[in-house]
Amino acid sequence: MSVPQLIMRKPDITVLPPLVLGEGEQIICHKEDCGMEAVWEDIIESAFGKRYKFDFLIKAGDYSPEHVLYLTVNGKPIATTTAVESPTYAGEGWYRMVGVHADAKGIGAGKKIALAALYALRERGYKSAMLSTDDARIPALSMYISLGFEPYYCHESHKERWEKVFEEIAKVKR
Repeated sequence: MSVPQLIMRKPDITVLPPLVLGEGEQIICHKEDCGMEAVWEDIIESAFGKRYKFDFLIKAGDYSPEHVLYLTVNGKPIATTTAVESPTYAGEGWYRMVGVHADAKGIGAGKKIALAALYALRERGYKSAMLSTDDARIPALSMYISLGFEPYYCHESHKERWEKVFEEIAKVKR
Protein backbone atom coordinates (compact mmCIF):
# COMPACT_ATOMS: atom_id res chain seq x y z
CA MET A 1 0.00 0.00 0.00
CA SER A 2 1.34 3.37 -1.02
CA VAL A 3 1.06 6.26 1.43
CA PRO A 4 1.08 9.94 0.48
CA GLN A 5 3.99 12.21 1.21
CA LEU A 6 4.14 14.11 4.48
CA ILE A 7 2.70 17.61 4.29
CA MET A 8 3.99 20.64 6.19
CA ARG A 9 2.53 24.10 6.54
CA LYS A 10 3.98 27.43 7.63
CA PRO A 11 0.89 29.36 8.71
CA ASP A 12 2.45 32.81 8.45
CA ILE A 13 5.04 33.88 5.90
CA THR A 14 4.45 37.59 6.35
CA VAL A 15 7.36 37.74 8.80
CA LEU A 16 10.49 35.88 7.73
CA PRO A 17 14.06 35.75 8.99
CA PRO A 18 16.58 37.60 6.86
CA LEU A 19 17.99 35.78 3.85
CA VAL A 20 21.73 36.16 4.29
CA LEU A 21 23.80 35.17 1.29
CA GLY A 22 27.52 34.54 1.49
CA GLU A 23 30.32 35.83 -0.67
CA GLY A 24 29.60 35.03 -4.32
CA GLU A 25 26.09 33.68 -3.59
CA GLN A 26 23.05 34.88 -5.50
CA ILE A 27 19.41 33.86 -5.99
CA ILE A 28 18.40 33.78 -9.65
CA CYS A 29 15.30 32.74 -11.59
CA HIS A 30 15.15 30.14 -14.32
CA LYS A 31 15.81 31.30 -17.86
CA GLU A 32 14.42 29.24 -20.70
CA ASP A 33 16.28 28.12 -23.81
CA CYS A 34 19.77 28.54 -22.38
CA GLY A 35 20.48 25.10 -20.96
CA MET A 36 19.16 25.69 -17.46
CA GLU A 37 16.72 22.79 -17.83
CA ALA A 38 19.69 20.40 -17.81
CA VAL A 39 21.19 22.23 -14.81
CA TRP A 40 17.91 21.75 -12.89
CA GLU A 41 17.82 18.07 -13.87
CA ASP A 42 21.42 17.57 -12.69
CA ILE A 43 20.82 19.25 -9.31
CA ILE A 44 17.64 17.25 -8.71
CA GLU A 45 19.26 13.97 -9.74
CA SER A 46 22.20 14.64 -7.44
CA ALA A 47 19.88 15.55 -4.56
CA PHE A 48 17.29 12.77 -4.94
CA GLY A 49 19.23 10.02 -6.70
CA LYS A 50 16.61 9.90 -9.42
CA ARG A 51 16.45 11.66 -12.78
CA TYR A 52 13.45 13.94 -13.33
CA LYS A 53 12.90 15.72 -16.61
CA PHE A 54 12.35 19.47 -16.40
CA ASP A 55 8.98 18.90 -18.08
CA PHE A 56 7.89 17.49 -14.71
CA LEU A 57 7.72 21.10 -13.43
CA ILE A 58 5.93 22.46 -16.46
CA LYS A 59 3.14 19.90 -16.15
CA ALA A 60 2.66 20.45 -12.41
CA GLY A 61 0.64 23.55 -11.61
CA ASP A 62 1.23 27.19 -12.35
CA TYR A 63 4.71 26.85 -13.83
CA SER A 64 6.43 30.02 -14.90
CA PRO A 65 10.20 30.45 -15.33
CA GLU A 66 10.36 33.06 -12.57
CA HIS A 67 8.88 30.53 -10.12
CA VAL A 68 11.95 28.29 -10.44
CA LEU A 69 14.73 29.59 -8.22
CA TYR A 70 18.40 28.72 -8.00
CA LEU A 71 21.07 29.48 -5.46
CA THR A 72 24.33 30.09 -7.27
CA VAL A 73 27.86 30.32 -5.95
CA ASN A 74 30.17 32.30 -8.19
CA GLY A 75 27.64 31.88 -10.99
CA LYS A 76 27.26 28.09 -10.63
CA PRO A 77 23.79 26.84 -9.61
CA ILE A 78 24.03 24.52 -6.58
CA ALA A 79 20.44 24.41 -5.28
CA THR A 80 16.94 24.86 -6.64
CA THR A 81 13.29 24.98 -5.68
CA THR A 82 10.03 25.99 -7.27
CA ALA A 83 7.57 28.41 -5.63
CA VAL A 84 4.03 27.99 -6.98
CA GLU A 85 0.43 27.95 -5.78
CA SER A 86 -0.64 24.73 -4.15
CA PRO A 87 -2.38 22.45 -6.61
CA THR A 88 -4.47 20.96 -3.78
CA TYR A 89 -4.86 23.78 -1.25
CA ALA A 90 -6.09 26.85 -3.15
CA GLY A 91 -4.64 30.13 -1.98
CA GLU A 92 -1.63 28.52 -0.30
CA GLY A 93 1.89 29.12 -1.47
CA TRP A 94 3.65 25.85 -2.21
CA TYR A 95 7.22 25.00 -2.82
CA ARG A 96 8.46 21.82 -4.26
CA MET A 97 11.51 19.97 -5.44
CA VAL A 98 13.93 21.59 -3.01
CA GLY A 99 17.21 20.12 -4.12
CA VAL A 100 20.84 20.75 -3.26
CA HIS A 101 23.60 19.26 -5.38
CA ALA A 102 25.51 16.62 -3.39
CA ASP A 103 28.72 18.62 -3.82
CA ALA A 104 27.13 21.50 -1.90
CA LYS A 105 25.63 19.60 1.05
CA GLY A 106 26.31 20.94 4.53
CA ILE A 107 26.79 24.62 3.65
CA GLY A 108 23.22 25.78 4.33
CA ALA A 109 22.21 25.93 0.67
CA GLY A 110 18.91 24.10 1.30
CA LYS A 111 17.83 26.58 3.94
CA LYS A 112 18.80 29.54 1.79
CA ILE A 113 16.89 28.35 -1.29
CA ALA A 114 13.89 27.37 0.85
CA LEU A 115 13.86 30.80 2.48
CA ALA A 116 14.20 32.45 -0.94
CA ALA A 117 11.08 30.54 -2.03
CA LEU A 118 9.18 31.82 1.01
CA TYR A 119 10.21 35.38 0.13
CA ALA A 120 9.08 34.84 -3.47
CA LEU A 121 5.72 33.48 -2.34
CA ARG A 122 5.24 36.37 0.07
CA GLU A 123 6.06 38.89 -2.67
CA ARG A 124 3.31 37.31 -4.77
CA GLY A 125 0.81 37.89 -1.95
CA TYR A 126 0.66 34.54 -0.21
CA LYS A 127 0.24 34.59 3.56
CA SER A 128 1.12 30.94 4.22
CA ALA A 129 3.03 28.14 2.53
CA MET A 130 2.90 24.37 2.29
CA LEU A 131 5.20 21.64 1.05
CA SER A 132 5.29 17.89 0.70
CA THR A 133 8.26 15.69 1.49
CA ASP A 134 9.33 12.16 2.24
CA ASP A 135 9.76 10.60 5.67
CA ALA A 136 13.42 9.69 5.11
CA ARG A 137 14.52 13.26 4.35
CA ILE A 138 15.42 13.93 7.99
CA PRO A 139 17.88 16.83 7.36
CA ALA A 140 15.31 18.55 5.12
CA LEU A 141 12.49 17.96 7.60
CA SER A 142 14.61 19.39 10.41
CA MET A 143 15.42 22.43 8.26
CA TYR A 144 11.74 23.01 7.41
CA ILE A 145 10.89 22.86 11.12
CA SER A 146 13.64 25.41 11.82
CA LEU A 147 11.89 27.71 9.30
CA GLY A 148 8.60 27.40 11.21
CA PHE A 149 6.88 24.67 9.21
CA GLU A 150 4.58 22.38 11.16
CA PRO A 151 3.20 18.92 10.37
CA TYR A 152 -0.11 19.05 8.53
CA TYR A 153 -2.10 15.91 9.25
CA CYS A 154 -4.27 14.99 6.29
CA HIS A 155 -3.89 11.22 6.11
CA GLU A 156 -4.46 8.51 8.67
CA SER A 157 -0.80 7.44 8.44
CA HIS A 158 0.60 10.89 9.25
CA LYS A 159 0.43 10.80 13.07
CA GLU A 160 2.51 7.65 13.41
CA ARG A 161 4.91 8.67 10.64
CA TRP A 162 5.49 12.11 12.18
CA GLU A 163 6.23 10.49 15.55
CA LYS A 164 8.98 8.44 13.86
CA VAL A 165 10.31 11.52 12.08
CA PHE A 166 10.59 13.45 15.36
CA GLU A 167 12.39 10.47 16.94
CA GLU A 168 14.89 10.46 14.06
CA ILE A 169 15.41 14.22 14.29
CA ALA A 170 16.07 13.88 18.03
CA LYS A 171 18.68 11.16 17.36
CA VAL A 172 20.51 13.35 14.87
CA LYS A 173 20.60 16.29 17.28
CA ARG A 174 22.23 14.24 20.07
